[in-house]
Amino acid sequence: MSASTIEITFFGRGGQGAVTAAQIIAQAAIRRGLFASSFPEYGAERRGAPVRAYVRLSREPVLAREPIERPDISVVFDTRLLSVFNIPQITKSYIVINALSIDDVRQSIGKFSGKVVYVNAYEISTKHLGKPIVNTTMLGALLKVLDLIDLDTVKELVLETFGKRLGKSNVDALEEAYKAAEVVVL
Repeated sequence: MSASTIEITFFGRGGQGAVTAAQIIAQAAIRRGLFASSFPEYGAERRGAPVRAYVRLSREPVLAREPIERPDISVVFDTRLLSVFNIPQITKSYIVINALSIDDVRQSIGKFSGKVVYVNAYEISTKHLGKPIVNTTMLGALLKVLDLIDLDTVKELVLETFGKRLGKSNVDALEEAYKAAEVVVL
């Protein structure tokens, strides 16, 4: 996917790493010579509360600072957030979603005119990290459709962000999700 400005919203719950994922994507874009902005929006500040993190990527300076109302891409860490934020109705092109199966995706999303990228991020992150913190796993799925940023740049940033101890397992989760993610039309 390429356009003059790409707007991405990450929808997660406190503790899932949506804000960190958004920051990594913005930093990766900057390393690739693009302009980017990233900022979070929190509800009640507690673990498990809905969280949104916004990213704008562009070949020109990003001046907009307001929340994104109609993202080109929505990255959904928890299917239960689909109805909370009306995600299928507000998303223009892609919904990248953490789901158990394509049947789970169809049941959760319903009608959507764009494409869906799904991956079982809980399974992959639990396998590699020992817990369902899905931020790097969802980044792997996002990279299936975000051609402005390459996998190697994101891997470098994941290693820098999480350090030696957690970096390798997060990169493993990122790579597995990138390979496992499927792009479908509902």
